[in-house]
Amino acid sequence: MLLALPGVAGVMEFAERGEGTPIPYDPPKRLVRSGIYRYVANPMQLSCFLVMVLWATWLRSGWMAAAAGMSMVYSAGLAEWDEAEDLKHRFGEEWVSYRSHVRNWWPRWRPYYAGSASRLYMAETCGPCSELRSWLEAQRPMGLEIVDAESLPAGSIERMRYVPRDGSGSVEGVRALGYALEHMSLSWALAGILLRMPIIWQSVQLVMDASGLGPRVLRKDEHSTDLLR
Repeated sequence: MLLALPGVAGVMEFAERGEGTPIPYDPPKRLVRSGIYRYVANPMQLSCFLVMVLWATWLRSGWMAAAAGMSMVYSAGLAEWDEAEDLKHRFGEEWVSYRSHVRNWWPRWRPYYAGSASRLYMAETCGPCSELRSWLEAQRPMGLEIVDAESLPAGSIERMRYVPRDGSGSVEGVRALGYALEHMSLSWALAGILLRMPIIWQSVQLVMDASGLGPRVLRKDEHSTDLLR
């Protein structure tokens, strides 16, 4: 399941950020460079190969090992050539620049970043929030700007909020933290991806809310600021 995680994450990014699917007849409308794609350009193919290799080892199957090898040959040959031509035609220099920094098969350790930064809104005067914020800033996230939630209109935010640089849709709470972790390093990115998985993020959010770390309405007056988690 862990080896399949990058592939599943790639599909999620296609849907959430690219407005498309892995199916050639319904490709993403945007060039996807967020999430797992900050680290490796072919997460689905990489996951497929790794899972098949693990199956071959576990089952001690030469046929499965051969299938894994064939999947890599196909992906690195015909599929890569076809996709590169198509994406270069559709996205031009954006794609060329991205692929000059992010490779197939061999992930980066630190994320690729280009253009404007995504934003993470966190309350400044909340104790747990400020501690988490200090930790996040100490990791030197790339392409992420951490902004005081108090800068937003009063009552407009109740949880930590992540706003992607492409404006494709913000998320809040546990999922916002998951996206923030993807700006740090490959290991933290995988943890963030796991945190954003369906069922997992709802369960974690439920536990946090039940523990007193639920939504808080941001209020402002002349003398104080009450803040959110």
